[in-house]
Amino acid sequence: MSMPLLNLDTLKHYLSAREIQLRVVQGEQGEPFLQMGWQFPVGEAGVFICLSTGDTGDLRLEIACVSRGSYLERWHEVLDYLNERNRSHPFSRSLDEDGNFWLEYVGFYPAGTLFPEATFNTLFGGVLIHFEEEYAALEGRSGASQGGHLLQ
Repeated sequence: MSMPLLNLDTLKHYLSAREIQLRVVQGEQGEPFLQMGWQFPVGEAGVFICLSTGDTGDLRLEIACVSRGSYLERWHEVLDYLNERNRSHPFSRSLDEDGNFWLEYVGFYPAGTLFPEATFNTLFGGVLIHFEEEYAALEGRSGASQGGHLLQ
C-alpha cells in the first residue's frame, strides 16, 4: 500500500472519509481551496483548507477557522488578548478588517511529501480545538471543550 502525497485531493479524501461536507471554491488568484461550515457551542465558524505551490516548488498548507461573529466593538481588547496568546500558544490568531477572529496553521512542505491521514487528523483536530478554546474565551465562556460539528 502506498502512502498518499500531500495534495488537495488527498486532503479532500480524508475529510470525505469522515463524512464532512465541503465545497471546493476558487480563490481570488484562481487557486482551489476547501470550505466548510462548522458549529461550535459558542457559535458558527468557517473552516478553510488551502494548498498552494510556491516559486521554489514547496507546498504551503493553510488550515484556518474564522468566526462568523465580529469583535469590532472590542477591537483593542481582543487584539491584546490574541497577541498575548500568539506568544504562548501554537497557531496564529488575528482579527480581520471586519472584526472576525481567525486562527490559522501555516506549514511548508517539500514537493512530494508523504502525508498520512494521522498527520492530517492531528493538524486539523488541533486547529479546531484551539479555535474552539479561543472562541469560547472571547465569548466569556469557560469549561471543557464540548466539541464542534459540521454544519449541514
